[in-house]
Amino acid sequence: MGRKLPSRGKRRGSHRRPEGRVGENLQAIFPTDTQMALEAFYGRHQLTADGRPTAAWERANLATITLPYPLTLAWDLSVEVRRLTCHRLVAPGLSAILAGILNAFGSLDEIKRARMHLYGGCYNYRRVSGSSRLSTHAWGVGIDFDPDRNPMGKPYDETEGMMPMKVVEIFETQGWKWGGRFLGRPDCMHFQATT
Repeated sequence: MGRKLPSRGKRRGSHRRPEGRVGENLQAIFPTDTQMALEAFYGRHQLTADGRPTAAWERANLATITLPYPLTLAWDLSVEVRRLTCHRLVAPGLSAILAGILNAFGSLDEIKRARMHLYGGCYNYRRVSGSSRLSTHAWGVGIDFDPDRNPMGKPYDETEGMMPMKVVEIFETQGWKWGGRFLGRPDCMHFQATT
């Protein structure tokens, strides 16, 4: 039987956009997880004729960060990832989160033992699986780790080697929401910059 998830506690702070403040508790600064709020905060997509974001939208809204430790594509273990693309408003915080994971585990070997090097993706213009609504990945404000042990729809169970709670705490300290707390359909591999 799985362990009960700890609560997140009270949120504090304003609802303004983050401007690269690393290490600050950003809870309640990010938008709610609705299409309208995501568009207002992260920008409405400008699309090409084939339905993909324009290069101009991507240049204005996305940033590429260098990772503090190498990730491995979860679906192709031969591919090492040293940089990732995310929304520019979350780039400083995501960099701090990944540095925090390295610091918490202490070495790449320990990160690998915890499977936190298995990268499931960040920026990807797509819809939520099984839905018509855009995913937070479409803005580059969602990221997935270790999808094999944390499949969508599976409730959290620490006895099965799922998402380490210290990783959840690192993300939540930066104001990110963990998919393991989603009501209805948990998504333990997933973190997103929403409230």
